[in-house]
Amino acid sequence: MKLNYTNQGLEFRSDSFDEALLKSECFKTEKIHTENLLSWHYLVTASSDNVTDTKSYKQLRLWGLAPNDGVEVTQNVLNSKRKGYKWDMTPIHYLDGTPQYERALELVKGKFGGPLRDGSTLFPYQIETAAAMIAKGRLLNAFDMGLGKTRTSLAGALADPSNKRFLIITMSRNINDWVREIETLGHEDDYIILQHAGDLKSQKRIHLVSYEKWSADRVKFAKKPQEECPDCGMSHKRAWKSTLGYCYVCKTSHEPYRVNDDGIYIRWSEDDLPEQCPSCKKDWKGRYQCTHCDYTVIESRKKALHTYYHNGYNACIVDEAQYIKNGKSKRALAVQRVKTNKRFALSGTPAENGADDLFWLLGWLTGFTSRFEDPITNKPYKGYGKTGEENFREYFAGGKKRRVLDIDSVEARASHHEQLWGILDTLMVRKKKQDDGVKEHTKVPKPEHHRMHLNLHEAERELYDKFVEEFKEWYELELAKKEAAEARDETYRISTIEICAWMDKLRKAASSPWQYEEYDAKKSKGTTSKLEYTKNKARDLLRRNKKMLIFSGHKNTVEQLGLLLDGVLPGKEAGYIHGGVKMEYRWELMKRFQDPSDPLSILVMSHKTGAESYTLTEAKAVFLYDLDFNPKKIEQCYSRAVRLGQLDKVDVYWLLGVDTIDVNMHGLVLSKASGVDIAIDRKELDFNELAKEFKGDGVGSGPTAIDYEEFASEMLSRGTKREEIA
Repeated sequence: MKLNYTNQGLEFRSDSFDEALLKSECFKTEKIHTENLLSWHYLVTASSDNVTDTKSYKQLRLWGLAPNDGVEVTQNVLNSKRKGYKWDMTPIHYLDGTPQYERALELVKGKFGGPLRDGSTLFPYQIETAAAMIAKGRLLNAFDMGLGKTRTSLAGALADPSNKRFLIITMSRNINDWVREIETLGHEDDYIILQHAGDLKSQKRIHLVSYEKWSADRVKFAKKPQEECPDCGMSHKRAWKSTLGYCYVCKTSHEPYRVNDDGIYIRWSEDDLPEQCPSCKKDWKGRYQCTHCDYTVIESRKKALHTYYHNGYNACIVDEAQYIKNGKSKRALAVQRVKTNKRFALSGTPAENGADDLFWLLGWLTGFTSRFEDPITNKPYKGYGKTGEENFREYFAGGKKRRVLDIDSVEARASHHEQLWGILDTLMVRKKKQDDGVKEHTKVPKPEHHRMHLNLHEAERELYDKFVEEFKEWYELELAKKEAAEARDETYRISTIEICAWMDKLRKAASSPWQYEEYDAKKSKGTTSKLEYTKNKARDLLRRNKKMLIFSGHKNTVEQLGLLLDGVLPGKEAGYIHGGVKMEYRWELMKRFQDPSDPLSILVMSHKTGAESYTLTEAKAVFLYDLDFNPKKIEQCYSRAVRLGQLDKVDVYWLLGVDTIDVNMHGLVLSKASGVDIAIDRKELDFNELAKEFKGDGVGSGPTAIDYEEFASEMLSRGTKREEIA
């Protein structure tokens, strides 16, 4: 009998058929499940130090089958794996004084301990975190927004001489930030921005790529054909052949493709696909290709860069790592393909909605190995399939996945958090602006929050109450259908998409009712409660030369506010940014905003586009015009101003419409935020104290109306059912 080892664990190899039968009988009789007791996970986490002391080996010895060959080699492998596991499970705050950390600290100080190109220096907490990166090899940098995650991670990766080449995956809008920090650290000639498959072979040390290039196929859309003859205007398919650029009526040839005023070809896009096929004129049925005649709107298509990846990197840094929380998304799958020995993730908000957001992020960092164990099965997570993710959610995130209206009460959405902290202690460095060791260096003043309860004007209230009644009628009907189905022992699910659509309608009605034809603007003299408050506050701020940011979740609201607030005070301008604004124009607006002498003093941005990556420290006030269901998204919004470089206290104004969904959402946001704060920052909100802040002047409009303010206050103080929604 010989003892071998494989990637999965130990293996007892028989020398004869009789020996194999006897071994099988031994394991079956003694009820030894070899896939568990001989796995590396079991051996490094639960067994004794010596291979010969394992249950499997002892039973084989009793049966006269104890192997002698291969024991010493296997023992050495096990010792090595156990040593690595113990180091992996060492909390980061215990690294100080270890040889590995002291060596890493010397490497960082030796390379980046002095002044950098721009005259600045690394803060002590940045040096310590960079050293922890080198010592640990796997780390989640969860610095608060604006504390220098980019510079710190670059310092750690560049100070490690074993990193001959490393990959950085980030958002396209962040590429310039990384390039700037690379140049500040003196490596401007040692990086490449990956654009094509051949770039992966570059010998430059730093390979920088956007999520978009790394994970998405590179599609080049085709030119738009002329839909009619430029001479006679004929468009019938028998008269005008758009594919040929020839008119059979006037017998003339023309440029078959459309061009803009600058002579550049106009192309199809993801958001602008044809309603009718330009070739056969039938209704467009396919996505990119006509199902009738095979006409395609795609000129060329290349695979995503991650499909060309075959090792070659010593380390990988994933920026904005919260984007891989959905393991089935293209971004997450592309990141999971990177299996470097050293892995680092950056995110100021690693869990945005609850502890379950951490599953795929921690899984990629650990490689789904023994250090990342399913608490229900006591086995390593497989890294795929639904079971592991569901187990993680049930165990650490307070239960199964919940929908918008399934929240029973305001409570922290986290559980078994002490065990979760144990995992995070081994992987995560968390720094907040007000932490000791940070605030004395960054000097970012703590923001002051103002929750403004605003009574809706007459026209707003009429519209909002109308939508609420319609929503109630719809939901009551859905509940009746569900009860009837249950009486028949059938299953009926109320559409979550429909619920969210109603929620979105109520959000818009409470903040920007002008989007609806039913809104009678004359009754409110052309303004709304939030717009009126914002204008008055803006004039006061701008008179004192204080710039301001405004955030909204709706594109239409963003645009309208940008136009309505432009010139609210003579000589002061307003601009807006949402997903449809070109990147170069965004950078121009932000550059102007950051210039104290520039008249651009109000910048309106969408939650999605404006919440990340931008530094806008000239802002001295932030207005949350409406809320997002994601609490960390809201925190990211005002962190554009509250970050490194901000010298003044920033006022944050939460605009909440009295008796509207705003107050409901505020309670939900606090519920989510508390779960995240427990999981990540180990602090819990005092709901009884917070409840006192949300009691406004609103009064319910009658026995059938929903008094959202009273509901939210009750929900915050002791937790109430959402039965009132029906």
